[in-house]
Amino acid sequence: MEESITSFFEHWADEFARAVEMFTGEKPTLTQNTADTKETEACESTKGDFQWWQQETEEPQNFKVWIGSQEGCWTALGGDQGEGSDPKDLFQEMISQANQGAAAVLSSSFATPLRFGGVVVNPPTSLLSLRLTKVNISFRNAELPALIVALQPIAAKILDGPETAKPAGTSASSQGISAANLSANASMIERLMDLELPVSVLLGRTVLPIRDALKITSGSLIELDRQLGDYVEVMVHGTVVARGEIVAIKGNYGVRIKEVISRKDRFALKDAA
Repeated sequence: MEESITSFFEHWADEFARAVEMFTGEKPTLTQNTADTKETEACESTKGDFQWWQQETEEPQNFKVWIGSQEGCWTALGGDQGEGSDPKDLFQEMISQANQGAAAVLSSSFATPLRFGGVVVNPPTSLLSLRLTKVNISFRNAELPALIVALQPIAAKILDGPETAKPAGTSASSQGISAANLSANASMIERLMDLELPVSVLLGRTVLPIRDALKITSGSLIELDRQLGDYVEVMVHGTVVARGEIVAIKGNYGVRIKEVISRKDRFALKDAA
């Protein structure tokens, strides 16, 4: 199987395990085995036993991925989030994060990193033309029904990325210096990885006259500059870096990121402040 697709499957399993741990508080044990022709044919014969979710990368580089799950899997992973919650909704969010996380890692060097659109419930026409892996899951001391991750073959070419032509006149020595600089930078980044940064979420702002501020008591209502449904701002060291929507995670609040602020926009926000 194509190396880039195998790499996608490996990263997918890692990202899915992180998503499960984030939503449930417990990390599953995952093993994934790439399916050969015989195993793919076996999966095709039992395809109807699975619920299938499909997600597609956005233009201009399009490929689709399908996740097949049996009820015993999605109910075990998403079924303890409180009364009124839908296990399928939470499971869908887990696989969406796994898809996007794997794509983000493999396209981090692209001029435009890969992004997935929304998740839809849609089975593949046939598994025989796709690349498959089976993901076995051990969670809370129980073995869950295996997942199937299916990827279009065109993904291999897209994930390999555009080849970067070597500039004319580039010498071996200059390449060596460049490699040394990259290594030094990577080492510096590694040393910074364990540093902790304060992250806060801004629900909204307002301006009050002093007379109104002095009148604030328990039970007072303060109207903010945002409406219901508006995104909240995620701030790191006082700088807005992303926007998202408030979600509930096991009784706690969280933020599902919807927009990441570009560096140019961050400077504009700081200048405006």
